[in-house]
Amino acid sequence: MHLLDTIPSPSPALPLPATQRLARLDTIGAPGRLARGFGASTAFLSLSPGLACVFADPDGAALTHQALGAAGMSAHQLWNAAAAELAARAHTERGVEFLVRSPAVTCAAAWGGAELPRGFEVAGHGVAAAHWLAHPQTFTLLHRHFEAVLHPEAMLAYATDDGERLFVFDAAPHAVAAALPRADVVTYSVGFPLLYHPGRS
Repeated sequence: MHLLDTIPSPSPALPLPATQRLARLDTIGAPGRLARGFGASTAFLSLSPGLACVFADPDGAALTHQALGAAGMSAHQLWNAAAAELAARAHTERGVEFLVRSPAVTCAAAWGGAELPRGFEVAGHGVAAAHWLAHPQTFTLLHRHFEAVLHPEAMLAYATDDGERLFVFDAAPHAVAAALPRADVVTYSVGFPLLYHPGRS
């Protein structure tokens, strides 16, 4: 599926090869530590309460503030450069395009066939699709695309069960959380991901 849009100029190669990643801040460990093996020296930018953007090298290792400093970059500079490179991947001659499939393919295996709202599982153009939520440029591109494709009757809610797979649904976040109780549910707010917390409005 695609949405017509202008094709941007190719972005320059990153001085420090890296991908942006969406990470959930660890609320159990020490302050400043990130979940999934990212430590206190890991370079990151806070996105919203509970969520951050971290960076990984081509081998998947977390980049530290020291590595960024040695490359002459700040975390903010790398964040913007990585997002520009990622956004360019979705542009084709016909416009913006994301490959999708029914979320039931994955969810039936993972959750035993839960009743799901209308939506898709999204492919991420060579990276984990959930990482598109880690910068306003890429999240806005993705969000606008699926607004145009789904014409939501409710709102768009996003879910990731492993920090990598991404599902988008035409549903309120509480409905997605009820259908996928082990997933993190996220909504879009001016380009930033907001982690849904049951019981909060």
